[in-house]
Amino acid sequence: MAVSILTLKTGDRVIAELKEIFDEEGADRKGICLLMEEPYILELDGSTPQFLTEAAGAEYQIRFSKWNPYSSDWQFKIPYDSVMTISNPEKGLEEAYKNKITEKREVYGQNDRDTTGADTTTDSTTTTDEPQYSPGDAID
Repeated sequence: MAVSILTLKTGDRVIAELKEIFDEEGADRKGICLLMEEPYILELDGSTPQFLTEAAGAEYQIRFSKWNPYSSDWQFKIPYDSVMTISNPEKGLEEAYKNKITEKREVYGQNDRDTTGADTTTDSTTTTDEPQYSPGDAID
């Protein structure tokens, strides 16, 4: 599971399992777009501004909100140029996200989803769990 935090051009910070969709198999393949699975908006929870620090014992509360609450879909294709940054979540945040997804699947009976990284979309593109980019690459 390639859980990532995306900062979108809209300003939303989204946590999701991130994959990349390619036009074909093989060495000459080209990326078409990103695929977010189970995306949630991240927001700091609290009435006063909090600063994230690496001080011992520092804690902060995060609120997860469904990224697109108007849709029953759990996979969303987004163009590369809608993303400003992609980063790895803190270990505790990643665990909280995975727990949220597991709980959701148990409640709504969605444990039969393909979580192996195989393409579950209906078009003829292929996906991979790891986006094919370097940290210094521009995403536009």
